[in-house]
Amino acid sequence: MQKVSAFQACVTDADVGALCHTGDMLILHTSDWHLGRTLHGASLGDSADAFIEWLVALVRERGVDAVLISGDVFDRAVPPVDALARMRRALRELTEITTVILTSGNHDGAARLGLFADMLTPSLHVVTDPEAIGTPVEAGGALVYPMPYLEPDLVRQSLSDLPARGEADLPTPLPRSHQAVLGAALRRVRADLEAWRDAGDERPAIAMPHAFVTGAQASDSERDIQVGGVSSVSADLFDTLGGEEPLTHGLDYVAAGHLHRPQDISGASVPIRYAGSPIAYSFSEAGATKSITLVTTDATSVTDIEVVPIPTLRGIAVLEGTMDELLADPDEATTASYVSITVTDDARPERMVPRIREVYPHALVVVHRPSQAPALAPAMTVRASRDPREVTEEFYEAVGGRALSAQERELALDVWAQLRGKDRQ
Repeated sequence: MQKVSAFQACVTDADVGALCHTGDMLILHTSDWHLGRTLHGASLGDSADAFIEWLVALVRERGVDAVLISGDVFDRAVPPVDALARMRRALRELTEITTVILTSGNHDGAARLGLFADMLTPSLHVVTDPEAIGTPVEAGGALVYPMPYLEPDLVRQSLSDLPARGEADLPTPLPRSHQAVLGAALRRVRADLEAWRDAGDERPAIAMPHAFVTGAQASDSERDIQVGGVSSVSADLFDTLGGEEPLTHGLDYVAAGHLHRPQDISGASVPIRYAGSPIAYSFSEAGATKSITLVTTDATSVTDIEVVPIPTLRGIAVLEGTMDELLADPDEATTASYVSITVTDDARPERMVPRIREVYPHALVVVHRPSQAPALAPAMTVRASRDPREVTEEFYEAVGGRALSAQERELALDVWAQLRGKDRQ
């Protein structure tokens, strides 16, 4: 059943047009779904399905008024067919029970994602055009400002608010940086928000940027967005909204996207939070609890920020130890997880990978790294007269960490005898 919103608006002054609102509202913040992504070749489709099923149930159970998806819904500009079908199903189920606002991230193909944006149902808002920045979506009792990912080289002219130069009478392009283009975008938000405040509207305001904010902690699974060697924007930009001084009532929450580790960012008075990705996309995220964020608002402000952990279909783990340690009485939860394993025996164990995967069937990375690196002999002058068997034994000892056994040495001698026999023939 469609939830009846607790939001009510009334005109308190017909001349001013001021609005008043009663009832708390609930907004869900998520981002970086990266549908279509794999983990070292392993499909994550089942994990994505489990997350979407859980998310829809949570939205229904908690009576969420709006869902904000802050970019990177897909992992690449042309997503695979199964990822498209998965996203279609998620949006169909969510828009039946709430309002959804989503933006494009640096992985998404903005033009494709936003192709039918102006033809969508009122419960679905897809914002991919930078020119739309500064126009809020009124949802969940708040003024929500969607902000698609801004590639500096593509928008430094179109978003420029600098004085015109030259005969073409075009604005001077913004500096080639994320700080410059996001600052210009936030000045558009500031101008619109000032108009609402001047009219007496004090509803909470939420921005949805897709960017790297200074002070955030990255992981190995985000794509580098550096321009000119700089990838970040300062946190205090969201206080001033690109101006000289903060507004009396500016932003109340920043629903950030791009980074996959859930985290709060300091450096600004407005709460800035990355919801993070719902699924781990690299082993650097091992141990990090995935979550969504629930933001409660009243008539004028954000009153509560709740972090809700996401159940994990299959965890990820990073293990290191000798073969004996790794194979002895492994933890059941770990054997069911995606695992990256480093074997630290002095010499590479026989049948290392198949033996590991007998116990850890979802081991995606298995490498050998001796706990003590073998001491390499000093470089020797290559002599044509040097016995190849001697070279082979030295190479094996340097790389394998031990000398050849008697059986291995005999096998090597047999191989060399066969090769010499072929040479004579």
